[in-house]
Amino acid sequence: MQALFNLIPKAYFVENLKQNRLGTLKIALLREIVGNAIIRSNYPDETITFKLSENKDIVEVPARKLKSREKLLGLKMCREFDVVDPSLRYNVIKKSEQLANPNSILFGDSVTESGDSVALTSRVIYDWAYSIRDIEQITSTLQHNALSEGGTMWNEEEGSLRQSLFQVQYVKPGTYLPHFVMVENVTPALFLHLVACIMYESRYFAQSTTNSTSNVKNHLIGVGYAKFEQPVNSYTITKNWETQMPVNFNTVSQVMRDTMIEAYGEQHFVEGTSITALVTKLWQEEDTLSTIYKQAEADSIQFLKDIKITK
Repeated sequence: MQALFNLIPKAYFVENLKQNRLGTLKIALLREIVGNAIIRSNYPDETITFKLSENKDIVEVPARKLKSREKLLGLKMCREFDVVDPSLRYNVIKKSEQLANPNSILFGDSVTESGDSVALTSRVIYDWAYSIRDIEQITSTLQHNALSEGGTMWNEEEGSLRQSLFQVQYVKPGTYLPHFVMVENVTPALFLHLVACIMYESRYFAQSTTNSTSNVKNHLIGVGYAKFEQPVNSYTITKNWETQMPVNFNTVSQVMRDTMIEAYGEQHFVEGTSITALVTKLWQEEDTLSTIYKQAEADSIQFLKDIKITK
């Protein structure tokens, strides 16, 4: 772990998961839409929006739409290293002993099927994400139709055309979503697990399991660390954006970096490239990574014993 401590001081991690002390890590992410994305909620043909001003509506992404995908990938990673109960399924936890895994400890979980009312709070807090440009600039609405078996809209049983047209609004590639994630009271192993979940997830939002391949590229801009979390979030980046400034990867990433340094100080800011390089290297060293995950599992088991959930 010394390579990680060379970037972020050891004091900002815990050795015992029962510890609850000052110290936060804020991860600045630039989420770049690289494939058509459906970001919707109650209405199947409308993107979720937020009215930033009288003249500007922007795309709004609830935190859960980002966290759920990364938590699911994290579960798969834990299975890869055999540090989670084989019978545990995402959002289906049958007994409290199954909570003793790195993914549940990090993202939070609860027993869903037994009589136990046991729940673990999340150690990672996700911000909501907001686009910088107006919705009119970054979305398009397409009309689709539901085809019959013959591949047309002809209804073979009634001998007439089917009325099955519908519209879907897509967020277009080239959209940038500043985003921030805050973690506290995590071990080095859990932090590395989180960064890997973010780095290697690339499919998000509606219809991602049927009609979309990779549609998001996550860029880790940097990590700020301090005893207290600083009030930097996606909304403030969007709200304070200079209207005359072009919106592209270089400008958005630079504004995010400058904002983080202003909030945390240059001495308390780590470039994202250093963190991603470390995680990339670890994922090329299977034995080392396996040791890290086994330690994370041992810490998780001990934590549940310490708080009297298991014996």
